[in-house]
Amino acid sequence: MRVLIPLHITGFWYVIKSYNPLFTGSLGAGLTLDPPIIAEAVDSKCRVIINDLCMMNPVVDTAGKLARLEDAKAVRIRSKVMLGNGYGLSGAVALAYLTLNMLDKSSTTLNNISALAHVAEVLNETGYGDVIAEFYGNGLVLRTSPGPPGVGSVDIVPVSRSLKVVTVLLGSLTTKEMMSRFGNLINAVGVETYKKFVEAPSIEAFAELAHMFSLRVGMLSKELDELLSTALSNSIRNGGVLGYFVKKMLLTVIVEETYVPDVADILLKKVGTPKIFNIARHGLIVM
Repeated sequence: MRVLIPLHITGFWYVIKSYNPLFTGSLGAGLTLDPPIIAEAVDSKCRVIINDLCMMNPVVDTAGKLARLEDAKAVRIRSKVMLGNGYGLSGAVALAYLTLNMLDKSSTTLNNISALAHVAEVLNETGYGDVIAEFYGNGLVLRTSPGPPGVGSVDIVPVSRSLKVVTVLLGSLTTKEMMSRFGNLINAVGVETYKKFVEAPSIEAFAELAHMFSLRVGMLSKELDELLSTALSNSIRNGGVLGYFVKKMLLTVIVEETYVPDVADILLKKVGTPKIFNIARHGLIVM
């Protein structure tokens, strides 16, 4: 058995907390990305292996305890990205780990499996909406009620197949660190941003509002914003770049396919090494 799960970058959000972690989550919107992670069960003393590296993963440890797994298999994962960089990888890894260990052995459902992955993320403060977004996938995912599949809900905003996503990692910042540093502003600005988006959801509105959100919260600095607005001005003016934003320390640029080479070259010269992604048209896949 193999499991494929798209990555997820949130553009804006706010956290809704409950005494029950099952009902804790976030409302917001984000993009699911390909290539997905590809996971398979293996025999190994290392519980999580990502790109041939043994990784300590407290989210997976918590997920295994919640599921009361015995004799659990390890998981080997191929991923274009690593943990802690803003791509929702910890949620995807937990979901893959539980799916591979529970689906064949237990009388359960994918909703129940995803609920455990979501609760593990919430308890570890590593994510509040990635699991449900990655579970459903299909592009621009609007989270309309908090929680995992079966509890929370999402809607999908249509996105052109000609769009790509180009990212540059600017540094490292965990979700816990991000919420500690920006949490009050995230919730205050996030509520306002979310309300504006649901009035007229579109990929164009998402790009504009995610930019505004990251600038007002402080994840996108004024200096970087000025640099990018100047460097990408021609592509923005011609419609080749829809917009850009920063989540944690991950610069994300939404680009028309024909403009990708030029934009990637500009980012390489001005900011850092770019990675190029497709927008995923799928969610969790079990093969």
